[in-house]
Parts: sequence; structure tokens; C-alpha cells
Amino acid sequence: MRGEVGDVLVVFAGYGETQAGAERMALRATQGLAARSRRVTALVTAAHPDTVAGLRTAGVPLFTDVGQLHRARPDFAPSVVHTFDLARPDAPVEAVRLARRYGARLVLTPCSSPQVWPDPVRAGEVCRAAEVVFALSAAEVAALRNVGVPATRIRRLPSASDLTGPVDTPGFRRRYGIHGPFVLFVGRRTVSKGYQTLLAAMDPVWRQLPDTRFVFVGPDVDPEVAGHLTARADPRLHDLGTVDEQTKHDALAACELLCLPSVADVFPLVFVEAWTCGKPVVSGAFAGAYEVVRQGVDGLVVPPGPAPLAAALIELLSDDVRRGQLGVAGRRRAERSFGWERVVDAYESGYASSPGLAPPPAPAR
Repeated sequence: MRGEVGDVLVVFAGYGETQAGAERMALRATQGLAARSRRVTALVTAAHPDTVAGLRTAGVPLFTDVGQLHRARPDFAPSVVHTFDLARPDAPVEAVRLARRYGARLVLTPCSSPQVWPDPVRAGEVCRAAEVVFALSAAEVAALRNVGVPATRIRRLPSASDLTGPVDTPGFRRRYGIHGPFVLFVGRRTVSKGYQTLLAAMDPVWRQLPDTRFVFVGPDVDPEVAGHLTARADPRLHDLGTVDEQTKHDALAACELLCLPSVADVFPLVFVEAWTCGKPVVSGAFAGAYEVVRQGVDGLVVPPGPAPLAAALIELLSDDVRRGQLGVAGRRRAERSFGWERVVDAYESGYASSPGLAPPPAPAR
């Protein structure tokens, strides 16, 4: 019966040495399903070591290629194939083929804006092939409709924070020699995430608030990152590179605010993490940003360019009371509206839905 849910096969690709938000979302969803006694199997390529460890701890069988899965489980017959992240399209395309092979429902969480899809044609085919597509914002719903996904197949998905446990903010500051107020960037260093815009905004901030520090956390993706950082070399600029989850948690708890001037995003998980730590966010004006960030309530959304970004940073850094109010509002929102239990609830509800579609067509190679 199509409405029944048996085995679930989760398919996604990691980012190797860094664990991006999409990979963490796929991991937490898989762990959450396993914790509810779902029979879950994972097919993951290029997984981060923390992803591998997390799946094994949850008791989820893990395979790294399709041949290995077929040899080990010749009678495997999942009723749902759930794939993640169209910024890594090879895994979702393989998921379409597997859904056809097994006669299973194909479920998709795109995790990324169409602006950063490296292969929009194949990504669109996967979107249209899926029986259920999960979207994090109304803007993402509109983007999915634009690539041909019927509204009846789209489900809304809440977000969640990964951060748990205690923090050591004094230790973090001592370890990295960070004194005074600081602005924190957390994300992959790509043009779309706006790291160059933040670098260009530092000088106008320093002219008014010379004691401000800027801390950058995340892996280098743009090959020109090192050159941009070198050109802006200053003792008030701290480049931490890729850090572990505890260090990221400490940084979020220690900062004055999180700044991610992204121009292409869906719903950055780090925003929820910042709100969980009681910190406001300053965001770029990507499509849907005003839904993700409540303007003037838990953060600010700024138009493109270093000048408006610097003005927003100066505004919040100069007003401890308002900055604290935005952080408190963000924390309350995170406690009320976000969480992995809500995410897994949404997934299970989507799995049980039955649009009555035929198995998805094979995508173009």
C-alpha cells in the first residue's frame, strides 16, 4: 500500500573535509528516524568523518556506493528513497534511479538555492521526479514551483540547531587572542556567502568602532580566499578556518552578532544556531531573507554592498540594549519554533503522504 512506510534509504553526498549544513541536516534527519525505530539505511559518498561516526553510533547501515549496497542487500526494498542537497547533484540523480529500481517514493530536501545549483538541468529533473519536496521557506516554495514542482508535492520544513552542551567563551577568547567586541562569520568562503563583502565592510566599521574584531570561521571554497584575506591583513582580523563543533559553539556564544551577507541561500542553519545562543544575525538580502530573519526583531537584512553592511554592523555594535533585545527574541523563536523533533515529524508526515504518482522517470545523464 502506497501510504505505508517501510524501509527508508537516505542518499546524499558530503563535502569531504568540511561538514556543510546540508550534510548535517541529512545526518540529523537520519539519526532522528533511526531513534524512532525506523529501518533506515544510508548511501553516502564523500562523507565527513563526523557524519560516518554519527551514522554508526545511531546503528544506521552505511554504504558508500550503489554496487556495495546491491551486493550486501540484494533483497533490499525500501518504500522511500530520501535524497538531500541539489548543490551536490550526483547523489540526488542516483536517488532517482534507485527509486525507480525499488518502486519507491522519492523524497527530496534540496537544501540549497537554485542560484548555487551547479547543474540546474539535472537538479530540475530531480525536483520534478520527486513525489514530495521539502522547502524551508516560502521563497523556496516559489523557486520550486518555478522549476515545475506542483504545489501539491511541496511540504514545509522547520529548521533546527545542532548546538548542545556547555560553552567556554573566556577560553575561546584566550585561545585565539580575541579581545573586545567581535563580529562572527560562519560559513563556506564562497562569493555567494558574502565573505568578500564583509571584508570590504571592515574599514568603515573600524573608522567608527576601531576596537571591533572580525572572526571568520569556515572552509575556503573560493580559490581566491587567501589573497582576499592577505590583502585585508590586520591584527583585528582573525581567520580560524575550519573548526570543530565545540569551537563553533564557543564562537557563537562569545560573539556580539553573527554576520552572513549571503546573496544566495535558503535558510542557513547557522542562523538558528546563533539564535539558540541568544545572538542577533545580520543577513544578506537573498530571496526569502525577510521570512528567515524577522527584520528588526531577531536581526537585520541588508541590501548588497559593503556600505549598507557596515552601517548595519555599526548600528548594532553601538547599541548594546537593542542588540540584546534582538538576541533574546531570536532565542525565544528558536525554542518555540525550531528543533530536530519537529523536522523528523515533518519528514514522517511527508513519507506517509500518498500523491498517487507513478514511479519517477529516469533523469538525463
